[in-house]
Amino acid sequence: MGDYSDGLLMLLITGIILFLIYRTFRSWVRKPFTLRSGIGFEMNEEILEHPAVNMLEQAGYEVLSDKLKVPLTFKVDDQVFHSRLFIDYIVVKNREFYIVRISRERLPIEWTGSGMRKDFLSFLLLYPDCAGVLYIDLEQETIREIVLTAGESEEDEIANE
Repeated sequence: MGDYSDGLLMLLITGIILFLIYRTFRSWVRKPFTLRSGIGFEMNEEILEHPAVNMLEQAGYEVLSDKLKVPLTFKVDDQVFHSRLFIDYIVVKNREFYIVRISRERLPIEWTGSGMRKDFLSFLLLYPDCAGVLYIDLEQETIREIVLTAGESEEDEIANE
């Protein structure tokens, strides 16, 4: 009887430890996505069916959050201005987080350096812990990964020639 109860006790302890590890991991994945500066938002865990979700899942991404509105407040002298950023999805792949933006017919992307700065720099600077921004073009059924890197400017390239 002693050997049987020892085995049962070990099994119970192992089960409790595995449960605690599972809960810790789950709470870590679901914790608020925050900036180093402390600005953050709560994940929207209700993920609605959408062609973009299917594209992301087929590409190996796990969708963690549906559409989010990130409020921003700017103070200029004594005036306060309010704005917001919209994020379509937060996804993860290989333990790297990505912000997802979906193409909009009325807001086309200009695929130049200045166009990408205008459309994506705010996300990449606000969320430096993200691996990048994924841009989904539903019409062409493509996913583009935008990553901010410290590269040489055009002036530096001309000076090096």
